[in-house]
Amino acid sequence: MYRQTNKTFLTIAMAIVMTLCVQVVAENTKDETPELQAHRAKLKDVFEQLQPMRIYGQVQDVEGTPVSDAEVSVSWQQATVLIGKADAGRFDTVKSGKDGRWEFVITKPHRAFVSDVCKDGYYSYKYLKTSSARNLVARPTSQEDPVVTVLRKKGETTFLLQKEGYQLIRVFSPQSQMKALDLMAEKGDKNKAEGYDDLQVAVNYDETEGNWTVTYSATNGTDGIIVGNDLLYEAPGDGYQKEVVLNGPPWPRYLYVRSRTPAIYSRLDLEHSIWKESEKHQGFRLSYKSWVNPYGSRNLEYDTDLDKEWRLADRLNDEAKAAHRQGKRPEKPDLKALIKADKEKKK
Repeated sequence: MYRQTNKTFLTIAMAIVMTLCVQVVAENTKDETPELQAHRAKLKDVFEQLQPMRIYGQVQDVEGTPVSDAEVSVSWQQATVLIGKADAGRFDTVKSGKDGRWEFVITKPHRAFVSDVCKDGYYSYKYLKTSSARNLVARPTSQEDPVVTVLRKKGETTFLLQKEGYQLIRVFSPQSQMKALDLMAEKGDKNKAEGYDDLQVAVNYDETEGNWTVTYSATNGTDGIIVGNDLLYEAPGDGYQKEVVLNGPPWPRYLYVRSRTPAIYSRLDLEHSIWKESEKHQGFRLSYKSWVNPYGSRNLEYDTDLDKEWRLADRLNDEAKAAHRQGKRPEKPDLKALIKADKEKKK
């Protein structure tokens, strides 16, 4: 009952706030009109009647099994904007129980998000998620309908070359666009492997159907592509295709690539976006994050300890790229020993 009451109060409050704009939060109130004072009083009344909100959540693994003793970080804000005070927000941490469930109470609720979920032996939720989180005040939870966060167990980890959040294609209908992608090269990289692209991507707009087609193509006889929605511990051993044609949405989340000679395996975390640019035109954007195993193994489990050992990661990155420029695969390192030695140097 209190969840519905809160929602009603907040809806009314937001309408009033939009009307008042910045006048409501002005520090000097002695020159306010009676109307403005009445609006301020209404907002204060809404704030005082807001009831605490209980958030219900559950942590699971990718197979749906509850994960206990996970640390759940909740970022939240109170609705103090209604009384002219900004709330910078705060973080609190709770632990999941044996059934993976957790609860958290917010007083005077305005916004709340699950910002991260962590447990040893699992990838953190912050590391895995690819889109903005659900505001748990605007979309309340219940014991029957908790917010579910999914963690994935770590497999054997390794060093991977990675690119963060690259935009590959941005195009507007009715135009088309094609791009080639070298997963070893950075933007402006002068040492790019000569003439090699791991895949090609073509985006075309069908004016008759009013939709987009994305075609992913391998670039030589040994290369191949697999798309899907499963985040795999290692790249598939077979099933690769020379070309994959997609007519979305929905779009796949992941693309696995086998490329080069000698062969290496990669994963792209994909983000396809469509928006209405004008009455007559749509926009399309393709962004990606890539993970490349330079050693020839199909292992795509990045060792997150390298996030703290950035000098070691930079060295491995340079060594891997130098080897591939010479048409070779680098020697697979003893990563645990290297990380341990790097930590010892810091002491």
